[in-house]
Parts: sequence; structure tokens; C-alpha cells
Amino acid sequence: MGLLLLLILPSFVFLGVESYMQDIGKDTNLVKVDGVPITRQELDNAVKLRADRLQQQQGRVDAAFVNSVPFKQAVLSEIVQQRLLAYEVKALKLAISPEALARDLTQVPEIKALYQNGKFDAERYKQLLASNKLTVDQFENGRRYELMTRHALTAVVATGIGSRKVAEQVSIAYETEREVQALRFSPKDFLSKVSPSQQDLESFYQGNINAYQSPEQVDVEFVMLTADAKADINAFSEKADLFANMAYEQPDSLKPVADRLKLSIQSAKNVTRGGLRGAGADHPLNQPKLLAAIFSDDAIKNRRNIEALELAPGKIVSARVTAHSPQAALPLNAVMAEVKNQVSLRMAQDLAVKTGQDKLQALQKNPNEATGFTGAKWVSRNKPTDLTANAMDAVMSVNAQQLPAVVSASGNDGGLVIYRVTKIQQPSQVDAKLRANQARQVADLSTQSEAATYFESVKQRAGVKQINSVK
Repeated sequence: MGLLLLLILPSFVFLGVESYMQDIGKDTNLVKVDGVPITRQELDNAVKLRADRLQQQQGRVDAAFVNSVPFKQAVLSEIVQQRLLAYEVKALKLAISPEALARDLTQVPEIKALYQNGKFDAERYKQLLASNKLTVDQFENGRRYELMTRHALTAVVATGIGSRKVAEQVSIAYETEREVQALRFSPKDFLSKVSPSQQDLESFYQGNINAYQSPEQVDVEFVMLTADAKADINAFSEKADLFANMAYEQPDSLKPVADRLKLSIQSAKNVTRGGLRGAGADHPLNQPKLLAAIFSDDAIKNRRNIEALELAPGKIVSARVTAHSPQAALPLNAVMAEVKNQVSLRMAQDLAVKTGQDKLQALQKNPNEATGFTGAKWVSRNKPTDLTANAMDAVMSVNAQQLPAVVSASGNDGGLVIYRVTKIQQPSQVDAKLRANQARQVADLSTQSEAATYFESVKQRAGVKQINSVK
């Protein structure tokens, strides 16, 4: 029965709400389609429905994402598209015959099951719809509308037939192989040739000081009450209540509760918001609940015992901050090695790129020079081997009538790579499966293009007008 709601819901969501929104003020209108406004309230309703649907599908939805302008704009675009479809259905004077509707309804398993010995149980049909809070007219009119919009879209999609010739040319372009050699200018090979000055180091440090911060840290004392596997549950519960009460009522020290229950006071230094480094994942000071309490304003400023927390069944803890160190910039001498390494690497990258560019200019004058290049290998867009997308674009841009030729691309390590293209050929065999897949992709792109052009023309005819922006 839930399927019935899914079948009819889009029509009501996007087209049924304006009937009770006619009296809303003009300042709430966002877009007009064929003179009929889409209001902020209508958009808000649609956004909520979409968010609820995402919640059901994903189990969790980020509230900030749902309330963002891009998300609302995407939902508004869907409403506009539904309105345009309704406009086109009306303009085309489409209609669904009773026979066509009946054939369509029998595709719904719940409705098909209502046929017994060739006879349709109309009473059970009404009950089925009523259980979904729909009348027969509401459901069937919605279904008719969905069929009409489907026919309109099918007519558009049918025109988006990808050209076989275009698909063939795309496949040929992806299959075309080029024989290449590489000459790499890697920053690591230039590290020994650079020597940053003290001024270089200080300038880099000041410009990137946010990267050299000591994290916020606290020193902590804590006591933990753990249930004995053999102990009576009620006895532990009483101890737990006493533990919680004493920690709360005597907030300036953990000693009273520790002495009363014969617990040891444990301590830890340099605890960050990420936990206690070097301790196991099950350590109390690596539990998010306890860390959040320790780093609360009250715990840090007033140094009071935090409220007793149950970290796990039979494990209760209270803690207090004894010292606090806010985040602060580390002095340059403490991070000198890292700063020097970063500055040296950047200088080496600059030197590698400059040296490579100088070499490229020389090779462009004499592309027959092959000294220093790696062995030749065949690459194509279908089989790029280790070439990056930028490198492949550069290699494929070479004029087939002017070989050998040299081009360059950025290396993954920040340096420069020169590619020497010497030959171009078509493979002796083609991958039929890959070609078929590429043909489908071309057809899909063609269909998308046709659909976009179609809706643009409908927007012109329907007089779509933006009135107010989405907020």
C-alpha cells in the first residue's frame, strides 16, 4: 500500500499545494510559471518533504545541508520543472483513456491482486485507497497526470538519439594511441641545490603560523567506580548514587569521594580534545562523553568536579581539570626543522619547474633530441598507464602531422614532466564492449542536451519569471 503513495505523491507535492496558497502576499512569491506563483511556503513544504524522504533513505540528514540555499534552490528547480510539465501537458492536450489507465493500474501488484477469476473487486479497491487516505478520483487523476507527463518526457527522450557517427568518432579518439617518452624534473632531485635563508624561514613561518599551533591541553584527575562481576547489583547502585552525590556536592576535590569509597585518584597530563595520546581506545580519557565534559567552560574555568558519567554499564567516572593550556603558536625554534623542510621543498619545486621549462624551450627547437628521456610506451585515453588527466590532455593535443613533438604537464610531486610524442597509431583490435558503453554515454549526453533545450523552450512559452531569491 505504501507503493500507492509513492506513485501519487509527486503530483500532489509539486502541483496540488497552490490551491490553498492563493491568498499569500506577493512578497512571498518566488517564481511565476504561466502566471501562477510558487510561494516560499510551498517551497518550505517541499523542502520538508524532501528532507523527510532523505531521512527515510539515509537514516540521517544534516540539518545545515537541508537549510542551505543550494538545497532549497535544487528543490525549487524541481517544482518549476513539474510546473513546466503540467503546462506542456495542458498545451499538448494530452489525455489518458480509461483503457490505458486500467492497463497501467494492473501493473501495480496491490491492485492486480484485486482481480479474482477475471473480476475486479471494486470495494476492496476503495478500501485500499482509503487506507492510504486517498479517494478513487484523487488516485486515478494523479495516475493520469503521471502517465501524461511520462508520455511528454518520452517524446523528448525519443528525440535524443545519439549519433552513431559521433559515438564512433568518440571511440576512435579514445582508442588512438601515442608513443611517448618522459623526462621528469622532480623537486626531490633539486633539494640539494637550494638553501633557504633565515629570512625565508621566518617569512614562511609567519605566513603559515596557524599550521604551527600547540593544541589546547588539560591536566586531569579522575576517579572511577567499577562494578565487581560478583557484586550485588543493588549494592553497586547504592555506591553509584553515593559517588554521584559526593562528586556533585563537594565539587572542589575528588578526595572525599575517593576516601569514602576507597578509590584511587588517577591523573593524566597533556590531554587534548582528541584524547590522551598513547592510551588505548577504551581508556576513560579517550571517551567522547568524558572529553566533552572535561573541556566544558565550567570544568576549565571553575575547576569543579564534572558530573558523574556512566561510560559503560558498571563503569562510572568523575574528573576535574587541574591545569589548562590554551592553543598557542609554537616558537619558530621548536618547529624549525619542519619549517625548513617545507621551505626547501617549495624552493626545490620552483627550481624544478623553471629548469624543466627552460629544457622544454630548448627541445621545442630540437624535438629530435631524446637524451634523458625514458623508454617509449604506447598510451591512449582508454589506457592512460601512469599519465595524469592533465598529462593525457597535453599528449593528445599534439598535432599528428608534426612529429616528434614535445609538451609538458605538472607532475604529481609538484615538479614538471616533459613528454616527447614520436608516433600515433590505431590499435589492431578494438574493445567491442567498451565501444558499446561509450555509445550509450554519447546517447545519454544527447538525451540530456535535448531535454535541457526542450525545457528551456517550455520556460520561454510558459513565461517563467523569477520574482524573489531563495533565502
